Amino acid sequence: MKVKTDLTIPEIDEIRKEGVKALVERLGIAKAAFFLRETASQPLNYLETKDQLFGEMTATDIYAQSKGGYH
Repeated sequence: MKVKTDLTIPEIDEIRKEGVKALVERLGIAKAAFFLRETASQPLNYLETKDQLFGEMTATDIYAQSKGGYH
């Protein structure tokens, strides 16, 4: 399987809008608001979280997995 390497990075504002919309649609406005408040107020070590989620994976590996290349 050939992996597309010229990745297009979506705009962060669009990602935020889609994320909030998905949360509201799935959880409802009240639960989504509580979820956003709780997660936004928590300290986050991005690098630690990235390592926990992706380990030694490359951007190409992550892209392939997100497109269903392997499970």
